[in-house]
Amino acid sequence: MTYDSIYNAVADRYESGMGWDEHVHVGDEESLNIAEEALGRHADSDETGLRIRDFERGETETYTFAELAAAANRVSNYLVEHTERGDRVGAMLPTQLELYAVVFGTIQAGRIYLPLAPVFGPDALNYRLEDSGAAALFTTTEGCEVVDGDLPALERVIAIDDGDAGGGTIDGGGALEGDATVDEYDAVRARDDEFETVETHPNDPYSLTYTSGTTGPPKGVPTSHRGPIELYAYSEYVVDLRPDDVYLVAASPSWSYGLTMGTIMSGVRGTAIGCYRGQFDPHAFFETLEAWDVDNAMIPPTALRQSRAAGIDLEAWDIDLRVLISAGESLDEETVNWCEDGLGAPPQDAYGLTEGGMVVCNYAFDDWDVKPGSMGKVTPGEEVALLDDDGNEVDQGEVGEIAIRRDEDARGSYWGRPEATLETFTGLWLRTGDLARRDEDGYFWYVSRADDVIISSGYRIGPAEVEEAAVVGEDHETRGQIVKAYVTLVGDHEPSGELEVELSEFARAELSKHEYPREIAFLDALPKTASGKIKRSALAE
Repeated sequence: MTYDSIYNAVADRYESGMGWDEHVHVGDEESLNIAEEALGRHADSDETGLRIRDFERGETETYTFAELAAAANRVSNYLVEHTERGDRVGAMLPTQLELYAVVFGTIQAGRIYLPLAPVFGPDALNYRLEDSGAAALFTTTEGCEVVDGDLPALERVIAIDDGDAGGGTIDGGGALEGDATVDEYDAVRARDDEFETVETHPNDPYSLTYTSGTTGPPKGVPTSHRGPIELYAYSEYVVDLRPDDVYLVAASPSWSYGLTMGTIMSGVRGTAIGCYRGQFDPHAFFETLEAWDVDNAMIPPTALRQSRAAGIDLEAWDIDLRVLISAGESLDEETVNWCEDGLGAPPQDAYGLTEGGMVVCNYAFDDWDVKPGSMGKVTPGEEVALLDDDGNEVDQGEVGEIAIRRDEDARGSYWGRPEATLETFTGLWLRTGDLARRDEDGYFWYVSRADDVIISSGYRIGPAEVEEAAVVGEDHETRGQIVKAYVTLVGDHEPSGELEVELSEFARAELSKHEYPREIAFLDALPKTASGKIKRSALAE
């Protein structure tokens, strides 16, 4: 099995219009509900369908597909009574059975699931609720305290006691102020555990995921029921997800990857969902990998670097992964080697975005060569180009904007933002705003966001080429811009002029002479989005 042979075969299937997965009934263009494909068809199975590791308790919760389906059916019956088809239903909950019940229960009822991270504060939460026009919200008693009950569309809030991860009730209807009705989750538990999935069209949206908002207010991106089916090539050749895999995704369905690949595609492939609850802890995480005997995992780069920095001794753990996916940012060679030596597999970096899916990846082929720091090659079935400002493809080795070719019937949109939709989704290419270069072997290498590029003395410098912390461009009288680094210190190190010079000289020795930071500032913490991405726009300001 080689990359070229797979790419050509999948491209042929796209061109012939063939369906992807024999388990998914994509031939009937009139009806497709992805929740039925991911959970409904497993509803009578006593096989494990969901595993959750509680880091604080050190315990594992397991639920069968049948138990998960029954919980989802109760949610569906509740929503059919209190909401309308197509309504947006949010969930801001820890990783627990009820969260997954809301995901599947919302989708199979013909409603649209709105992922909301438990770490959201009032601004982030209420912005998404208002922008989406959400009609209902499932959250904890603590979450009730930050919800604006006067949101025009919000009619009902369902509260679960956050003191009991397994689900509970609240006293007195919660602390929410405003016109929205607050129900205890017992109102959901009282519903029938049988439900007939609502028929939906393949092009109907099943989720509304908001972008991270690194360059402006977050924008909602609807995903259609047919969307996960288009991830067949990624699931088959990158993740290599199998029904008997013990699968662990270090991201809950509050995030795009955790929802699509960690939850929906797990069910489509017949694989048990695996996740954890609580703040990420390297020792607890690696203990889980060993205790579960995980063979297929997705671990973000930040978690891998954090674990390595924490001094995790991989030789002390009995872990042997067949597949290790890592996405979101590039990994250094030391971390890649550390994983391959101690976990059994190198991290397969992958590049994707909410608007366009996973489009450039490394693969789970035995003979695949992982180049540390590289995004890999184009996903079979996708067409990706690097374009200049005029829309022309750049030469090999030159920096260009990553652009994804879109078919007429596969173009997306932003929720309630027609102008932004026309700007991003109109035309032959979806232009991502990310810059990359392609080497002589066809591997892509991420450079930066287009608006993060630093132009110094005529050189185009991507922050990722320089930073171990975070760098931005600062105006300079003669050079146009210089590289300015923002650094956080660990241990008992203290900011000083001497340390600034030392760091600058170190970077100068490792990087090209035009790339090293000429100014350094020390911060207690770098500004980040809720999903952990560095907000360079805040640093630039």
